[in-house]
Amino acid sequence: MKQNRDEHTQRTRKNLILRVILLTVGSLALLIGTLGIVVPGIPTTPFILIAAACYIRSSERLYRWLITNRFFGPVITTWREKRGLTLQTKIVTFLLVWGLLGGAALFLVESIFMRGLLIGLAMVKTLVLLRLRTVQ
Repeated sequence: MKQNRDEHTQRTRKNLILRVILLTVGSLALLIGTLGIVVPGIPTTPFILIAAACYIRSSERLYRWLITNRFFGPVITTWREKRGLTLQTKIVTFLLVWGLLGGAALFLVESIFMRGLLIGLAMVKTLVLLRLRTVQ
C-alpha cells in the first residue's frame, strides 16, 4: 500500500514538473512570437504554434484563451487546418513591418547603418511572408 502511494506521489510530482516546464516554454514562445509581430527576423507563427502545443498539454485554460484570442486564434486555426496563412494575415503583417520599420528608418533614425539594418530586417520578414503558403 505504501509503495503504491509513493509511486503515485512520484508520478504526480513528475507531471507537475512537466506541466511547469510546458507552461514556461509556452509562455516564452508566446512572448517571442508577440515580439515577432513588430520585430522582423523573428518569426511570429512558429512561436505562436509552439505556445499552443505547450498549452494544450499543460493548461486547458491558457490554450482556450490562445485559440480564442482575436489576434492569435485565427492564425493557429488556419495553420492547424490548412498549413498556411491567409492573405489578410500576410497583408496586415506586411503593413505593420513596413509601417514600423520603414517609418523608423525614414523618420526616427539618422544613422545610415541603422537605416540599412531596419530596411534589411523588413526585407527579411517580407521574404519569409512571401515563402509561406497563402490559403483561403
